[in-house]
Amino acid sequence: MTIRTMVGGEADAVARLIHRSTNAWYQRRLGKVVFAGGAEDCRVFPQVYEALDPGCCLVAEIDGKLAGSCFYHPRETHVALGIMNADAEHAGKGVAGALLSAVIERAGGLPLRLVSSAMNLDSYSLYTRAGFTPVAVYQDMAMPADGAGPEPVLAGALRPAVAADVGAMADLEHGLTGIRREKDCGFFICNAAGIWRTWVHEDESGEVDGWLAAVDHPGCRMLGPGVAVDEATALALVVRQLSLPRGGPPIVLVPAAAGGLVAELYRRGARNVELHLAQVRGAWQAPRGVVFPTFLPESG
Repeated sequence: MTIRTMVGGEADAVARLIHRSTNAWYQRRLGKVVFAGGAEDCRVFPQVYEALDPGCCLVAEIDGKLAGSCFYHPRETHVALGIMNADAEHAGKGVAGALLSAVIERAGGLPLRLVSSAMNLDSYSLYTRAGFTPVAVYQDMAMPADGAGPEPVLAGALRPAVAADVGAMADLEHGLTGIRREKDCGFFICNAAGIWRTWVHEDESGEVDGWLAAVDHPGCRMLGPGVAVDEATALALVVRQLSLPRGGPPIVLVPAAAGGLVAELYRRGARNVELHLAQVRGAWQAPRGVVFPTFLPESG
Protein backbone atom coordinates (compact mmCIF):
# COMPACT_ATOMS: atom_id res chain seq x y z
CA MET A 1 0.00 0.00 0.00
CA THR A 2 1.18 3.50 -0.83
CA ILE A 3 -0.13 6.64 0.90
CA ARG A 4 0.42 9.77 -1.16
CA THR A 5 -1.04 13.15 -2.02
CA MET A 6 -3.82 13.26 -4.61
CA VAL A 7 -2.39 14.45 -7.91
CA GLY A 8 -3.93 16.55 -10.67
CA GLY A 9 -6.60 14.73 -12.62
CA GLU A 10 -7.60 12.40 -9.75
CA ALA A 11 -10.41 14.52 -8.32
CA ASP A 12 -13.07 12.70 -10.35
CA ALA A 13 -11.76 9.31 -9.24
CA VAL A 14 -11.80 10.44 -5.61
CA ALA A 15 -15.37 11.74 -6.08
CA ARG A 16 -16.44 8.36 -7.45
CA LEU A 17 -14.80 6.62 -4.49
CA ILE A 18 -16.60 8.88 -1.99
CA HIS A 19 -19.93 8.32 -3.72
CA ARG A 20 -19.53 4.56 -4.08
CA SER A 21 -18.12 3.69 -0.66
CA THR A 22 -20.31 6.03 1.40
CA ASN A 23 -23.53 4.95 -0.28
CA ALA A 24 -22.55 1.28 -0.06
CA TRP A 25 -22.05 1.49 3.71
CA TYR A 26 -25.30 3.37 4.35
CA GLN A 27 -27.28 1.12 2.02
CA ARG A 28 -25.92 -2.02 3.64
CA ARG A 29 -26.25 -0.89 7.27
CA LEU A 30 -29.12 1.61 7.28
CA GLY A 31 -31.05 0.95 4.07
CA LYS A 32 -30.55 4.41 2.60
CA VAL A 33 -28.07 6.42 0.57
CA VAL A 34 -26.42 9.72 1.45
CA PHE A 35 -25.61 10.88 -2.07
CA ALA A 36 -28.77 10.49 -4.12
CA GLY A 37 -27.32 12.12 -7.24
CA GLY A 38 -24.45 11.04 -9.42
CA ALA A 39 -20.82 10.66 -8.42
CA GLU A 40 -20.05 14.03 -10.00
CA ASP A 41 -21.88 15.70 -7.08
CA CYS A 42 -19.15 14.45 -4.72
CA ARG A 43 -16.54 16.41 -6.62
CA VAL A 44 -17.42 19.29 -4.30
CA PHE A 45 -15.28 17.66 -1.58
CA PRO A 46 -11.93 17.70 -3.43
CA GLN A 47 -12.82 21.08 -4.93
CA VAL A 48 -13.42 22.74 -1.55
CA TYR A 49 -10.47 21.16 0.22
CA GLU A 50 -8.09 21.87 -2.63
CA ALA A 51 -9.28 25.49 -2.74
CA LEU A 52 -8.60 25.86 0.98
CA ASP A 53 -5.48 23.71 1.34
CA PRO A 54 -3.91 22.46 -1.87
CA GLY A 55 -2.21 19.11 -1.37
CA CYS A 56 -4.22 18.11 1.70
CA CYS A 57 -6.06 15.19 0.13
CA LEU A 58 -4.35 11.86 0.78
CA VAL A 59 -5.06 8.71 -1.19
CA ALA A 60 -4.21 5.07 -0.57
CA GLU A 61 -3.09 3.08 -3.58
CA ILE A 62 -2.92 -0.72 -3.77
CA ASP A 63 -1.54 -2.43 -6.87
CA GLY A 64 -1.98 0.77 -8.84
CA LYS A 65 -5.66 1.17 -7.87
CA LEU A 66 -7.24 3.87 -5.70
CA ALA A 67 -8.19 2.12 -2.45
CA GLY A 68 -9.07 5.02 -0.16
CA SER A 69 -8.96 8.76 0.38
CA CYS A 70 -9.20 11.35 3.13
CA PHE A 71 -8.92 15.09 3.52
CA TYR A 72 -7.27 17.07 6.28
CA HIS A 73 -7.39 20.77 6.97
CA PRO A 74 -4.63 22.57 8.96
CA ARG A 75 -5.95 25.52 10.94
CA GLU A 76 -4.36 27.94 13.37
CA THR A 77 -5.23 25.93 16.48
CA HIS A 78 -5.75 22.37 15.23
CA VAL A 79 -5.98 20.05 12.25
CA ALA A 80 -9.42 18.89 11.10
CA LEU A 81 -9.88 15.44 9.61
CA GLY A 82 -12.41 15.47 6.80
CA ILE A 83 -14.38 12.78 5.02
CA MET A 84 -12.54 9.43 4.85
CA ASN A 85 -13.41 6.56 2.54
CA ALA A 86 -12.07 3.08 1.91
CA ASP A 87 -13.13 1.04 -1.10
CA ALA A 88 -15.05 -2.12 -0.12
CA GLU A 89 -12.91 -4.04 -2.60
CA HIS A 90 -9.99 -3.56 -0.23
CA ALA A 91 -11.84 -4.21 3.05
CA GLY A 92 -9.67 -5.64 5.79
CA LYS A 93 -6.40 -4.32 4.36
CA GLY A 94 -5.99 -1.47 6.84
CA VAL A 95 -6.65 1.33 4.36
CA ALA A 96 -8.46 3.66 6.78
CA GLY A 97 -5.90 3.04 9.51
CA ALA A 98 -3.01 3.84 7.19
CA LEU A 99 -4.66 7.07 6.04
CA LEU A 100 -5.40 8.08 9.64
CA SER A 101 -1.81 7.41 10.70
CA ALA A 102 -0.57 9.60 7.87
CA VAL A 103 -2.79 12.48 8.96
CA ILE A 104 -1.72 12.10 12.60
CA GLU A 105 1.90 12.32 11.49
CA ARG A 106 1.21 15.45 9.44
CA ALA A 107 -0.61 17.11 12.34
CA GLY A 108 2.61 17.23 14.36
CA GLY A 109 1.82 18.56 17.82
CA LEU A 110 -1.54 20.12 16.93
CA PRO A 111 -4.78 18.58 18.21
CA LEU A 112 -6.83 16.65 15.66
CA ARG A 113 -10.59 17.11 15.48
CA LEU A 114 -13.34 15.35 13.53
CA VAL A 115 -17.06 14.65 13.41
CA SER A 116 -17.97 11.01 12.84
CA SER A 117 -21.18 9.03 12.58
CA ALA A 118 -22.33 7.50 15.85
CA MET A 119 -24.00 4.79 13.77
CA ASN A 120 -20.70 3.52 12.36
CA LEU A 121 -18.96 1.50 15.05
CA ASP A 122 -16.15 0.60 12.64
CA SER A 123 -15.11 4.24 12.34
CA TYR A 124 -15.78 4.84 16.03
CA SER A 125 -13.38 2.04 16.89
CA LEU A 126 -10.82 3.27 14.37
CA TYR A 127 -10.72 6.74 15.89
CA THR A 128 -10.88 5.82 19.57
CA ARG A 129 -8.14 3.20 19.14
CA ALA A 130 -6.01 5.98 17.66
CA GLY A 131 -6.48 8.14 20.74
CA PHE A 132 -9.55 10.21 19.85
CA THR A 133 -12.06 10.96 22.59
CA PRO A 134 -15.76 11.72 21.99
CA VAL A 135 -16.57 15.12 23.49
CA ALA A 136 -20.01 16.09 22.14
CA VAL A 137 -23.13 14.56 20.59
CA TYR A 138 -24.92 16.21 17.67
CA GLN A 139 -28.36 15.51 16.27
CA ASP A 140 -28.45 15.59 12.47
CA MET A 141 -31.75 17.35 11.93
CA ALA A 142 -33.41 17.49 8.51
CA MET A 143 -35.15 20.80 8.13
CA PRO A 144 -38.39 21.43 6.19
CA ALA A 145 -37.98 22.45 2.59
CA ASP A 146 -40.29 25.46 2.95
CA GLY A 147 -38.41 27.15 5.79
CA ALA A 148 -38.95 26.98 9.52
CA GLY A 149 -41.55 29.65 10.19
CA PRO A 150 -41.24 33.18 11.54
CA GLU A 151 -37.94 34.55 12.76
CA PRO A 152 -37.57 35.16 16.49
CA VAL A 153 -37.37 38.80 17.50
CA LEU A 154 -33.93 39.70 18.85
CA ALA A 155 -32.24 42.93 19.79
CA GLY A 156 -29.39 43.83 17.46
CA ALA A 157 -29.11 43.11 13.76
CA LEU A 158 -29.04 40.01 11.56
CA ARG A 159 -27.34 40.61 8.20
CA PRO A 160 -25.19 38.99 5.49
CA ALA A 161 -21.52 38.66 6.45
CA VAL A 162 -18.99 40.85 4.66
CA ALA A 163 -15.21 40.66 4.34
CA ALA A 164 -14.76 43.15 7.19
CA ASP A 165 -16.43 40.63 9.56
CA VAL A 166 -13.81 37.91 9.16
CA GLY A 167 -11.67 38.91 12.15
CA ALA A 168 -14.66 39.33 14.47
CA MET A 169 -16.11 35.98 13.37
CA ALA A 170 -12.82 34.19 14.03
CA ASP A 171 -12.40 35.97 17.37
CA LEU A 172 -15.90 34.97 18.47
CA GLU A 173 -15.35 31.30 17.64
CA HIS A 174 -11.96 31.31 19.34
CA GLY A 175 -13.44 32.85 22.46
CA LEU A 176 -16.34 30.37 22.61
CA THR A 177 -14.56 27.18 21.56
CA GLY A 178 -10.78 27.66 21.70
CA ILE A 179 -10.36 27.02 17.98
CA ARG A 180 -9.60 29.53 15.26
CA ARG A 181 -10.08 29.33 11.49
CA GLU A 182 -9.94 32.81 10.03
CA LYS A 183 -9.18 31.50 6.53
CA ASP A 184 -12.41 29.51 6.51
CA CYS A 185 -14.48 32.56 7.40
CA GLY A 186 -12.93 34.51 4.54
CA PHE A 187 -13.46 31.58 2.18
CA PHE A 188 -17.19 31.39 2.94
CA ILE A 189 -17.71 35.12 2.49
CA CYS A 190 -15.64 35.30 -0.71
CA ASN A 191 -17.87 32.50 -2.07
CA ALA A 192 -15.91 32.05 -5.30
CA ALA A 193 -17.86 28.85 -6.08
CA GLY A 194 -21.24 30.51 -5.51
CA ILE A 195 -22.45 27.83 -3.09
CA TRP A 196 -22.02 29.51 0.33
CA ARG A 197 -24.18 31.91 2.30
CA THR A 198 -22.96 33.41 5.55
CA TRP A 199 -24.88 35.52 8.04
CA VAL A 200 -23.83 37.30 11.22
CA HIS A 201 -25.76 38.62 14.17
CA GLU A 202 -24.65 41.77 15.94
CA ASP A 203 -25.70 42.60 19.48
CA GLU A 204 -27.01 46.02 20.44
CA SER A 205 -23.48 47.38 20.75
CA GLY A 206 -22.59 46.24 17.22
CA GLU A 207 -20.41 43.30 18.30
CA VAL A 208 -20.72 40.04 16.37
CA ASP A 209 -22.24 37.48 18.75
CA GLY A 210 -23.13 34.77 16.24
CA TRP A 211 -22.49 33.64 12.68
CA LEU A 212 -23.63 30.77 10.52
CA ALA A 213 -22.43 29.66 7.11
CA ALA A 214 -24.34 27.26 4.86
CA VAL A 215 -23.49 25.31 1.72
CA ASP A 216 -26.06 24.63 -0.98
CA HIS A 217 -24.75 22.09 -3.47
CA PRO A 218 -26.18 18.77 -4.74
CA GLY A 219 -23.31 16.97 -2.99
CA CYS A 220 -23.81 18.72 0.36
CA ARG A 221 -26.69 20.81 1.63
CA MET A 222 -25.91 21.80 5.22
CA LEU A 223 -26.19 24.67 7.64
CA GLY A 224 -22.85 25.22 9.34
CA PRO A 225 -20.26 25.81 10.44
CA GLY A 226 -21.16 28.51 12.90
CA VAL A 227 -21.25 29.60 16.52
CA ALA A 228 -23.53 31.73 18.68
CA VAL A 229 -23.36 33.04 22.22
CA ASP A 230 -26.75 31.56 23.13
CA GLU A 231 -29.61 29.44 21.82
CA ALA A 232 -31.80 32.41 20.91
CA THR A 233 -29.12 33.84 18.61
CA ALA A 234 -28.46 30.37 17.18
CA LEU A 235 -32.15 29.90 16.38
CA ALA A 236 -32.36 33.28 14.65
CA LEU A 237 -29.41 32.39 12.42
CA VAL A 238 -30.85 28.97 11.54
CA VAL A 239 -34.27 30.38 10.68
CA ARG A 240 -32.75 33.12 8.53
CA GLN A 241 -30.69 30.59 6.60
CA LEU A 242 -33.77 28.41 6.09
CA SER A 243 -35.74 31.37 4.73
CA LEU A 244 -33.37 31.66 1.76
CA PRO A 245 -34.11 29.79 -1.49
CA ARG A 246 -31.99 26.67 -2.02
CA GLY A 247 -31.87 23.55 -4.14
CA GLY A 248 -33.24 21.21 -1.48
CA PRO A 249 -33.87 20.80 2.25
CA PRO A 250 -30.67 21.00 4.31
CA ILE A 251 -29.30 19.18 7.34
CA VAL A 252 -28.09 20.99 10.45
CA LEU A 253 -26.04 19.38 13.23
CA VAL A 254 -27.45 20.65 16.52
CA PRO A 255 -25.78 20.02 19.89
CA ALA A 256 -27.90 17.48 21.75
CA ALA A 257 -27.13 19.42 24.94
CA ALA A 258 -28.86 22.54 23.53
CA GLY A 259 -32.25 21.30 24.73
CA GLY A 260 -34.22 24.49 24.16
CA LEU A 261 -32.93 24.87 20.60
CA VAL A 262 -33.60 21.22 19.81
CA ALA A 263 -37.16 21.50 21.14
CA GLU A 264 -37.84 24.65 19.11
CA LEU A 265 -36.52 23.07 15.91
CA TYR A 266 -38.77 20.05 16.50
CA ARG A 267 -41.68 22.46 16.85
CA ARG A 268 -40.72 24.02 13.53
CA GLY A 269 -40.71 20.71 11.67
CA ALA A 270 -37.19 19.31 12.10
CA ARG A 271 -36.68 15.55 12.29
CA ASN A 272 -33.68 13.49 13.33
CA VAL A 273 -31.90 11.47 10.65
CA GLU A 274 -28.66 10.47 12.39
CA LEU A 275 -26.33 11.17 15.30
CA HIS A 276 -22.74 12.36 15.05
CA LEU A 277 -19.94 12.62 17.59
CA ALA A 278 -17.32 15.32 17.84
CA GLN A 279 -14.01 13.63 18.63
CA VAL A 280 -10.67 15.13 19.57
CA ARG A 281 -7.14 13.79 19.78
CA GLY A 282 -5.17 16.18 21.95
CA ALA A 283 -6.11 19.33 23.85
CA TRP A 284 -9.75 20.39 23.96
CA GLN A 285 -11.80 22.94 25.86
CA ALA A 286 -15.50 22.70 26.55
CA PRO A 287 -17.29 25.24 24.35
CA ARG A 288 -19.63 27.95 25.52
CA GLY A 289 -22.73 28.97 23.62
CA VAL A 290 -23.87 26.91 20.62
CA VAL A 291 -21.60 25.26 18.07
CA PHE A 292 -22.78 24.09 14.63
CA PRO A 293 -20.25 21.69 13.06
CA THR A 294 -20.26 20.62 9.44
CA PHE A 295 -18.72 18.11 7.04
CA LEU A 296 -17.54 20.56 4.40
CA PRO A 297 -15.01 21.63 5.37
CA GLU A 298 -14.83 19.44 8.46
CA SER A 299 -15.06 21.60 11.56
CA GLY A 300 -14.88 19.23 14.53
